[in-house]
Amino acid sequence: MRQDVLDLLDDLAAQERGGITTAEVRQRLKMSEQSASNLMTRLVTAGFLDRVARGVFAPRPLGQLGTRAASQDIALAVAAVFADEPHRIAFRSALDHHGLLVHPARTVQIALPRRVKLERISGRRLQAIHESSQTIAIGSEPAGHGATVSCIERALLESAARPSLVGGWTVLAGALRHARVDPAKLTELASELDAGPAMRRIGSLSEVLGLDRIATSLIPPAGDARVLPLDPQAPAEDPWTDERWRVRWPTSRRDSRELIST
Repeated sequence: MRQDVLDLLDDLAAQERGGITTAEVRQRLKMSEQSASNLMTRLVTAGFLDRVARGVFAPRPLGQLGTRAASQDIALAVAAVFADEPHRIAFRSALDHHGLLVHPARTVQIALPRRVKLERISGRRLQAIHESSQTIAIGSEPAGHGATVSCIERALLESAARPSLVGGWTVLAGALRHARVDPAKLTELASELDAGPAMRRIGSLSEVLGLDRIATSLIPPAGDARVLPLDPQAPAEDPWTDERWRVRWPTSRRDSRELIST
């Protein structure tokens, strides 16, 4: 392999770059567009890089040649494409990042203040969720490689606000049961994000799950508050209403307990 190409790979590793584009390689190595494209293809085939989007590549982790970088670290692929703009790995992908899912997320979900046409990233489906630039950074933290991710409390709040994006209320319940939640931080973020309905869902789930440290730290709504569904997309078979949190569950109390204990 050419020395200048080896130097390029060494620089990527030394700088812990999240990604590099074909255009950058073309400029640095003074190559034609076709030659640069051919080189990137060879580096992918050889296992040095992972193609995460058209013209964008991420270095594969050392010791894992032959394994897609994104299958080991979604942040690596996200940073390769979005590190230079406001973004947040969110919803199910954030729950996955924090180890709160039984089944890994197959779709990469990212919150962005702009619309994107990109449909796949590092071989996985990309779902971009539009969000205001004013809230995109609230409750975010570094995910590595220049990517950012929802903290545990933000991930739970956004998942409770839109359960359908994480696979439904049972997925949310499982994540909440295994999460190490800071109730004070949860309350603070809910206030900043005006996430009252999400907090009521989390409060109701916490009580049914027996998570007293969380449930007793949250303030329930007024008794005459409008009843809201635990999961707006879940079919109601034998619903019951949690009067304390004014949340209607889609199944009976007994069935609900059985579903979230499995």
